Amino acid sequence: MLFRTAALSLLLTGAAHADTLITGNKQEATISLIDLTTGKEAARLETGQAPHEVAVSPDGKLAVVVSYRAQGYTGNTLHVFDIEKAEKIRVIDLGDHQGPHGLKWIPGTREVIATTEVSENVVIANVDTGEVTGSISTGQQGTHMVALSPDAKTAYTANIASGSFSVLDLEVRSKSRDVKAGQGTEGITVSPDGREVWVGNNNSRSVMIFDAESFEMKAELPMAGIPIRVEMNPDGSLVAISFPARHEVIILDAITHEQVAVIGLEEAGGLVPVTLLWSPDGSKLWAAATNAARIIEIETAGWTITRSLAAGAGSDGLGYSPLDVAGE
Repeated sequence: MLFRTAALSLLLTGAAHADTLITGNKQEATISLIDLTTGKEAARLETGQAPHEVAVSPDGKLAVVVSYRAQGYTGNTLHVFDIEKAEKIRVIDLGDHQGPHGLKWIPGTREVIATTEVSENVVIANVDTGEVTGSISTGQQGTHMVALSPDAKTAYTANIASGSFSVLDLEVRSKSRDVKAGQGTEGITVSPDGREVWVGNNNSRSVMIFDAESFEMKAELPMAGIPIRVEMNPDGSLVAISFPARHEVIILDAITHEQVAVIGLEEAGGLVPVTLLWSPDGSKLWAAATNAARIIEIETAGWTITRSLAAGAGSDGLGYSPLDVAGE
């Protein structure tokens, strides 16, 4: 079944070009395609159960969404969508690899890498053929989020229950090492120059910064809340951290580690912010308000909230495409 809102009228009228924000609505098994020109939902499409993270192809044409796990359900599929046509084109069966959550498109390839939390590994799949092309065991509990080095040769997974992150060599497809972090390691990001790995520790309430060559910890920053997501901006100068219980996002200077801004989201309806996504030019930051079915848009020039965008229930994972659903 396919749910559409404004998609049909866009196709009929030939609307002007509009960038698209994609969000996985984990409580209702859908994704929303949001027209960033109008701020309105252009289409809502069915996914597998409990969609969380989203990966978009470098050309912006395809979006991949995981089917994770919730309330006794454990997924093992990835769902592939054509953004311009606003339709699902493929379901990738991961077989014994269960509980996919973290997801990234591997640059320069037609493959995605997904953490499979239940199986304690990552799986690599070809988006065009639907074939599983490889997997790497982490042997760590709660392998949840994944980040990639800029050259796409290394993947880093945050392992919640083990309080660690794993370093995976994607060229030989093997684990290089595990690095002990804090308790409840979940958020993870890599600097654009590839020199630092930042991780958020939910239970320790801290953010740790590691050298990506020696894996020595360079700094530990205490946090006044659960730092559930940690995302560096495109030029590597700033880091955004979301705090779901506090309904806020903070911005840190990536060099000095000083606080640049605190953005309270509650008045704009931004309840329980989780996933964060920077626009490609760094001028905007989007925060998925999971308990409000909304995406909060922040203008980074003055750290002001510009829009509160309606999505589906449980809005969480985020992706961006320069294309629109009308294919203009």
